[in-house]
Amino acid sequence: MRKEGGVEEEVKADMKEIQGKKRIIRSGCLSCHGGCGILVHTVDGKAVKIEGDKSCPNNKGALCPKGRAGIDLLYHPDRLKYPLKRMGRRGEGKWERISWDQALDEISRKLMDLREQYGPWTLAAGDGTKIDDIAWVVDLFTFHFGSPNNFGAGRANCFRPRKYASVHTFGGYFGPDYRNNPKCIVLWGNQPDASNNNTLLGATVVEALKKKPKLIVIDPRRTFFARKADIWLQVRPGTDDALILSWLNVIVKEQLYDADFVEKWTNGPYLVRIDKGELMRDTDGSYLIYDAVTGQVRAAQNADCKPVLTGSWEVQGISLKTVWQLLLERLEEYPPEKVAKIAWLKAEDIRRAARMYATTHPACLGWGVSIDHAVTAHQSTRAICILEAICGNLDIKGGNLNPVPRHLGVGTAIQSKANSLPAEVFDKQLGGDEYKLLSGRYSRATCHNPSILTAILEEKPYPVKAWFNIGSNPLILWMNTKRVYEALKKVELSVTWDLFMTPTAQLADYVLPGTTYLEKNRLIDHHDTNPFGHVCTHKAVEPIGEARDEFEFFGDLLRRCGLAQDWPWHQVEEFYDEWLKRTGLSWKGVVEAGGVWDEVREKKYETDYYRQGGGFKTATGKVEIFSTKWNELGYDPLPFHVEPPESPYSAPETAKEFPFVITTGGRVTYFFNSSHRHIKRLREKHPEPLVQIHPNAAARLGIAEGDWVWIESPRGRCKQKVQIFDGIDERVIHTEFGWWFPEREGTEPHLYGAFDSNINMLTPDEPPFLDIGYGGCNLRGFLARVYKVDQKD
Repeated sequence: MRKEGGVEEEVKADMKEIQGKKRIIRSGCLSCHGGCGILVHTVDGKAVKIEGDKSCPNNKGALCPKGRAGIDLLYHPDRLKYPLKRMGRRGEGKWERISWDQALDEISRKLMDLREQYGPWTLAAGDGTKIDDIAWVVDLFTFHFGSPNNFGAGRANCFRPRKYASVHTFGGYFGPDYRNNPKCIVLWGNQPDASNNNTLLGATVVEALKKKPKLIVIDPRRTFFARKADIWLQVRPGTDDALILSWLNVIVKEQLYDADFVEKWTNGPYLVRIDKGELMRDTDGSYLIYDAVTGQVRAAQNADCKPVLTGSWEVQGISLKTVWQLLLERLEEYPPEKVAKIAWLKAEDIRRAARMYATTHPACLGWGVSIDHAVTAHQSTRAICILEAICGNLDIKGGNLNPVPRHLGVGTAIQSKANSLPAEVFDKQLGGDEYKLLSGRYSRATCHNPSILTAILEEKPYPVKAWFNIGSNPLILWMNTKRVYEALKKVELSVTWDLFMTPTAQLADYVLPGTTYLEKNRLIDHHDTNPFGHVCTHKAVEPIGEARDEFEFFGDLLRRCGLAQDWPWHQVEEFYDEWLKRTGLSWKGVVEAGGVWDEVREKKYETDYYRQGGGFKTATGKVEIFSTKWNELGYDPLPFHVEPPESPYSAPETAKEFPFVITTGGRVTYFFNSSHRHIKRLREKHPEPLVQIHPNAAARLGIAEGDWVWIESPRGRCKQKVQIFDGIDERVIHTEFGWWFPEREGTEPHLYGAFDSNINMLTPDEPPFLDIGYGGCNLRGFLARVYKVDQKD
């Protein structure tokens, strides 16, 4: 029998013992980004069992603990089932159940009043995690409303830097191919057994390791894969950029790179005008090289040219250097001996790792979200792209691959609508001027989260009066929790759509019940690694109570606002059919197939695939070691290292009071960001937030295993439980993130313990702690101190 709390029904030998009408629905799990294939067993319309789909190329039947707890999530007694309207003060916990019609009428009227008074940009709307693939729906709604201020919980701090470094270097994203026998695997700040699509990637890497490839792990902690590594580099948090550049220093100096690829397929031989700091071009726009055959400057596309890769010249009074020459000069700043001191490593270990990667083919590199958390995320991601390319690991099986898509993704629809906004509207995108690489002018549109808070609290550069949090919990997940709290209290209209009452929802005006992935249809973009494609999440049961698909909610809201001229769809399947038919597919066909899987082809740059005549989809047609786009936007076109703004070296006086270097954001298998804290079986596995500290450091502080301690930075403090761990440097601590306690009191001042163990009480959200390209916050490498919690606390 089903137990209270929605615990999965105990099925004895098989489904035959359950009476009633039985169905098995082929679907996809959305407990994280992975989109693992699942089979949902239902009896009389009720889900009773979830198992992995062995026919799905993603996970081949494997499921992680979160995936196995899908029914617990679906039937949890605390699920939101009806629309709620706040009746008391924000945070007082007084709610009235209302109808969807009342909610839509009141929200639309208030929205349109604010739109008329302040303009459509007064709305900021966004998603939390991609757990239910709601990001594109929210983006599409925001642009239809006329606002450029869509957001995600962590786009500047999660995947966006990696993706767009790839786009601006290669013209597209190239993910690691663990499945086609890599001879060397690099996990850079990546914990695939616990992070994001952990069953998929963790199991895939484990399977790959059975064939005995070399394994290099770069991580401040001794992770599961670090224990298995041939080389583990225990890097100081926040110094990955220096380490990558040191690898490049070794590889280039020892000539371990793929010289043929660099010469033919990168802009390494292209000439740079030193006085202007830009690529030299002919009068017809052609990029120029120095030809070894004629000893002259010539257009790069001349077939009889032999470009010189390294050199400096003065031609007609103009000083010229090749891109490769400039890269060499930049890399001279990062010899292993120097970087070893920066990153707390041994110089010889840096050399061994660089040589192993460069000389073992094919080699694939999987990078984690920690790269996005650095204050130089825009440069460390670019450096890794250059590393992959010059070592000949691009677009080959067992290396880093870019798939051939078999369909037109929904991202095209989003960007198309974003591009239809008038230029004067897009110019108002919050953070667009300051963080150009995040802005929709230069990548997929999104605004800057801390800038939303400024617009609410200070009304600069204009007021944001309406804030929609769709499956988003910024009070827990956004940096600088105190400022988020102030903004949630001040904003004029706050709407939350979610599965549960959260700390953020407690401060809203309207709380709307959302659907789980078992209650709706979706195509889930699987972009991280091979196999590439989309998994189909097929509706298995009807929504609980009055929970609604957010796609239907936003369509109805736009119709109430009179803004649905370009939103003709009433069901999400209609939208998918419209976009899928452009490539000869249909929603029904995708459901029957269980997904859409992209084709893998090697070395497409040698064909007309990316561009006529071969090459890459960049301005130069080459892998851009020297980024033309970044140069155009005013960023350094070559990567460099910057010391974190609050470290033992950049802030020695602060370090005397706050001696530990903190790293946070590491994943836990049982949770996804701030989600799943409700699920009993998962909390039993990991009931409390843990801070890892080295035994020697703990002994000096008189701290023992299981003690509760305060972790404090110059900005604030929170408390977590001590885990003594000798796999971390004595000078470093690792703290967990995403913590709140659904079992505690939800009203103010408690808000489910939102301020108790939340590491974002310590994190900064202002310069100089922001990456200058994307505006992401520095979460790896700032300073903290640790001390025991007093009994009075």
